[in-house]
Amino acid sequence: MDAEKIGKGISFLRRRYGFTQRHLAELLHISDKAVSKWERGLSVPDVSLLSHLAQIFDTDIESLLEGNLANFQQDWQGELVLDYPPSIHADTLIYDKPAIFYQLSYFMLAGITCICVLGNEAEAARMKVLLNRNAQFGLDIAYGVMHNEETSCHTMRVTGLPFIYGKDFTKIMRRILYGTEAQTRLTDVKKNPLGITFIREISDGWHDVALERGTIAFTINNYEKIFAAAGIVSVLAKTMGENIADLREIAIARNFLV
Repeated sequence: MDAEKIGKGISFLRRRYGFTQRHLAELLHISDKAVSKWERGLSVPDVSLLSHLAQIFDTDIESLLEGNLANFQQDWQGELVLDYPPSIHADTLIYDKPAIFYQLSYFMLAGITCICVLGNEAEAARMKVLLNRNAQFGLDIAYGVMHNEETSCHTMRVTGLPFIYGKDFTKIMRRILYGTEAQTRLTDVKKNPLGITFIREISDGWHDVALERGTIAFTINNYEKIFAAAGIVSVLAKTMGENIADLREIAIARNFLV
């Protein structure tokens, strides 16, 4: 283990989540001096603390120990391409949340708040109405039009309407952002692209990352899939108290709101 790299990663995540060293120490029931030593590379977290530390930062133990967290670029941006199947729109409800909330939630779960919206102007207008009725959730949203220029580097793009739910989903996205692959796309277990891609730099090929079994993932391309997604969300809400695609809840958990 490289104590210096691990320390830099912990320091980066602590600052990104808006924690002081003392606050993080209190969450872990340790002294702030211990956190300071980690961040200076003088020691590493005890193995008994790794699981709790990973939960606090919504990552996994492997990423903490690999020390690649500091590779995450602060200038990662989001690109949302509004492209829906017939009769499905940005404000179409999936159980109790509009479709656009699901799309925006993927960026927020990845820790990305600067988002450029491209594509159908009518759908962009629907999106603006929805967001004007709600808080901005700490997002910096710019509206543009579809273009043929090369996508800028460090861009997470969501195209179409993927539905994804799984406890490890956020961790998988974070590992991609921390990683080094030039262009990565998420797929379901059958290797079907889901419409979520990560571009660190322009290259000729794609590195596919399949979501693990236990993660529900499919592309919504008709109303049958809308009903399927709504049924899943309904069951999770009623039996487990899950509040999927609640942008305010995510914004609070990620310290996006000031």
